[in-house]
Amino acid sequence: MGEIADYFRRERYITRRFSLLILGGTAILVPLTLASGYRRIPAWALEWAFAAVAALVAVAVVFVIRGARARFPRTEAADDLVLDGTTRKMLRNRIRMLEWFVVFYAAILVYGLLQARKGAWPGLIAGAVVNLLMQAALIKAIRRLKAKLKQATGDAPAGSVRSSPGIE
Repeated sequence: MGEIADYFRRERYITRRFSLLILGGTAILVPLTLASGYRRIPAWALEWAFAAVAALVAVAVVFVIRGARARFPRTEAADDLVLDGTTRKMLRNRIRMLEWFVVFYAAILVYGLLQARKGAWPGLIAGAVVNLLMQAALIKAIRRLKAKLKQATGDAPAGSVRSSPGIE
């Protein structure tokens, strides 16, 4: 159960740091947006502020992920233990939540495409690509967690990492 417990610890570590990033970015951008709305700062300054915060968040994400990998290294040995009911429930809830996020992002993509039909194409394409990349990452995480759950509950051999036949 060590690998699954490490997964939840690593996820808690990353989630807390990402929450702080969101809070910090919001604390910076909301007052600047309001000031721009009241014409206290020029619009070009707001654009630069958004770009600067996005760049800082991107750099911080890299450091958070590196810190998580250093603090919680992946174990080489596979888990051969059967999971208890609470851990299985946590994994199932996590899988269900990730599946809802895939549905949510798909709905956002469709809505965004319908709303931006007559808008600027470069922004539309960039948004669609980011949305599809996020969906792909979520689907990959879902497949990995389903395979881990199947392996840990004893339904699959210990060396098996494929969630279903024929899919890599």
